[in-house]
Amino acid sequence: MKGFSGFPKGKIRVTPIPNLFFSELLPYISNIDELKLTLHCFWLLTHKDGKIRYITQDELEKDPILLDGFIKPGIKSLIQAIESACARGILLQVTIENKDHTKEKYYFLNTDKGRSALTS
Repeated sequence: MKGFSGFPKGKIRVTPIPNLFFSELLPYISNIDELKLTLHCFWLLTHKDGKIRYITQDELEKDPILLDGFIKPGIKSLIQAIESACARGILLQVTIENKDHTKEKYYFLNTDKGRSALTS
């Protein structure tokens, strides 16, 4: 097991997580991979700029921090975690066909802004 040396002294960056996550979601998330994905999405979206913040499937598939943290590291665990998070309503998914006819999946947190992005 890799050890953690602790949080450094002084000011550090933080990732905001809504209080409802702890009271309305966390008690019902029993799959550790779904939990890790959810927390990772909060972290990723915090580092994004712009009015509409989203994560792509490709981004998640190429993220070694996320993939290596699953119980069984890899894409299969990622897909299962995404499916669980979408079924629970944590993430919202939309698939868009690009000009070259390839399809890309985009994920939004199920917030007012995320829901608005899907309808615009």
